[in-house]
Amino acid sequence: MILKKTLCGAVAALTVIASGQAVVFAESADTSPSKVTVTPSERLKSISPYIYGVNFEADLNTVAPKSIRMGGNRMSAYNWETNMSNAGSDWRNASDMYVVRNLPDELKTAPAGLAQGVVGEAKAHNIPYTLLTLQMLGYVSADQNGDVPETSAAPSDRWAEVINRKGGELAESPDLSDGKVYMDEYLNYLTGKLGKSDSGTGIRGYELDNEPALWSSTHSLVQRQPLSCAELVMKSVDLAKVIKESDEGADVFGPSLYGYAAYASFQGAPDWEEIKAANGYRWFVDYYLDEMKKAGDSSGKRLLDVLDLHFYTEAKGPCGERSCNHYDNDGCVKARLNSVRALYDERYRENSWIQSTGAQFFPLLPNIKQSIDKYYPGTKISFTEYNFGGGDHISGAVAQADTLGIFAENDVYFATIWAFENSQYQFAAINMFTNYDGKGSGFGDTLVKSEYENKDVSVYSSIDGENEDTVKIIVTNRSLHEETPLELSLSSNSEYKSAEVYALYGDSSEIRAMPAATVEGNKLTYSLQPLSVTEFVVSRNSAAAPSESSRDASENVSDNSSGDISANASDSVPEDISLVSSVSDSASHSENISLMPIIIAAAAVVAAVVTVVIVKKKKK
Repeated sequence: MILKKTLCGAVAALTVIASGQAVVFAESADTSPSKVTVTPSERLKSISPYIYGVNFEADLNTVAPKSIRMGGNRMSAYNWETNMSNAGSDWRNASDMYVVRNLPDELKTAPAGLAQGVVGEAKAHNIPYTLLTLQMLGYVSADQNGDVPETSAAPSDRWAEVINRKGGELAESPDLSDGKVYMDEYLNYLTGKLGKSDSGTGIRGYELDNEPALWSSTHSLVQRQPLSCAELVMKSVDLAKVIKESDEGADVFGPSLYGYAAYASFQGAPDWEEIKAANGYRWFVDYYLDEMKKAGDSSGKRLLDVLDLHFYTEAKGPCGERSCNHYDNDGCVKARLNSVRALYDERYRENSWIQSTGAQFFPLLPNIKQSIDKYYPGTKISFTEYNFGGGDHISGAVAQADTLGIFAENDVYFATIWAFENSQYQFAAINMFTNYDGKGSGFGDTLVKSEYENKDVSVYSSIDGENEDTVKIIVTNRSLHEETPLELSLSSNSEYKSAEVYALYGDSSEIRAMPAATVEGNKLTYSLQPLSVTEFVVSRNSAAAPSESSRDASENVSDNSSGDISANASDSVPEDISLVSSVSDSASHSENISLMPIIIAAAAVVAAVVTVVIVKKKKK
């Protein structure tokens, strides 16, 4: 295997010498190209920019999202008047100032300080959509005095009661001594401070609390018994009406279902079986949509704009752990790469408790669409929390890129990844769609037709509006160890002349500006790195050699004081490949590595191994 890899490296280096490009051939000499055809004139659908989102704890200096959500378990017991919150079962039912710990002091003590702080950050980072979770649990933290014991369960002086309507004049500053918080006063305060949803500065959407199917375990000091389906609908309808009365144009998201068991039966809610039998519903999603439509029809206004679900993969690899980090185990890596198929592929069968209990509602997105079409047409789809793991590994980047492509193909309106501690590869995958060149350039807003057959490759193609002058094509390669030759054709009467190339692969989470690819007769050939995300920006205009973005990147690398471009010393990067920093000035840097030692070593190795038979590429 070492000799095989050394030979491949030698061939790659000689290829650089011959062609002047850092195109690397696949390990097996007889591998046929993966053929891809993109038809820019066949526009399939618009792509919502809000699928490229994060939750509010994400470091916005490392990712360039288009939406941001203020959510999570703590938000159920967040007191907007004081910014205190309760952690519930996440941490000893502690009440404190945790959610605003990173805000300036003046916002920590300001009403709605969290919302004001996050909206300000969103504006500073050009994030157009902010989503705020509202409180529907019933009680919120009344102090910051730490752990709340069972003996102080709500109602007690450790909690403030949540009431949707104040029933009187809405104060400009809330009364901190009345033991109550009002949702209509909260919304009035927010719209007064920030503007309404259509103002360009206001909050665009409101979420009807967080994961209510789990309240009896996550917030058991408030919700002592499992919440019933009927109770959830009653709470949802009432708060949704308050939102629409305050800001009619704002999106309402609900019901924030935590996972598969909540989709199916609202976590085995006490009244579910009776409701299901009486109405012929397939799953809880049907019931919720039906009830929200009935309530909206009765009130004369839509009360649910976006059906909101959470999805964390339950798929296991050979190790038996879900979403593991056994990156040296090919089976575990493959399990992650395949797990995104639960969203759309009816042929997919995963190793999980969901599959063992029937997986009736997989693939998920077709089932969601079926329910929306039947019970509440026009409702949009969101995943305000999701994660397929691997945030610190290239496999996580590939899975994340595929997830975003799947969201685009399946009409998802809004999605915000719930990032864990190390998410740099997942953030880099988002940046491939939003900021691939470090200058804010992103994937197009209109999906166009892509055709391909290789099961290890997925292709997502786009243009901006109806303008076919530039086509942006993202290709994911799930081959674990071998390069994949690509033959990309553009089916068009117009002539395309150049292609910038950006790639994410290997042991670096930096996006690399690669040498421009040659386009002849509307075709280009390329070799995809194993486990990679590659973006081709194909244009009708002739490009400089190297491309403008590649030249700019190289100039920035030579001037480390700019801090915009970096190379990773763990990967040998030819001089004509630049590393594009996504958004931050704080990335690490190292000098580019000269090709000459590689060329000399390559020549020596080739001379020594001319009799070696190249091992055939193993089938995937």
